[in-house]
Amino acid sequence: MDNTFGIFSLLFLGCGIYAIYAWAKMKKDGHINETLLLGKNYFEYACKDKEAFLNKALPAVLTFGVVSVVYGIIDFVHYYVIPIQTLDFIAMAAFFVCIVWFMVYTTKLKREFF
Repeated sequence: MDNTFGIFSLLFLGCGIYAIYAWAKMKKDGHINETLLLGKNYFEYACKDKEAFLNKALPAVLTFGVVSVVYGIIDFVHYYVIPIQTLDFIAMAAFFVCIVWFMVYTTKLKREFF
């Protein structure tokens, strides 16, 4: 049963890798990743100040990506290599705090720039 939940570690790891990829792409080309930052009712062309939005959003995207990757790796090791329950619990708590912070922060950015 525990190994079934371990599959989520790959999901968190993939999510973090995607966030880091999106960060690098946004930093390079200057376009907002609508999937990660905006959602279905917001569009990049409607942004009042795209450069300022990206300057504020990019650190949050990178932080979310790194925390997700770290948690995914720790969770994978916990379920498939060696049980490290305390570290896994701490990493899970940090991940959930980070994801809530990321959602609240990006929602405030959307209100400010759209």
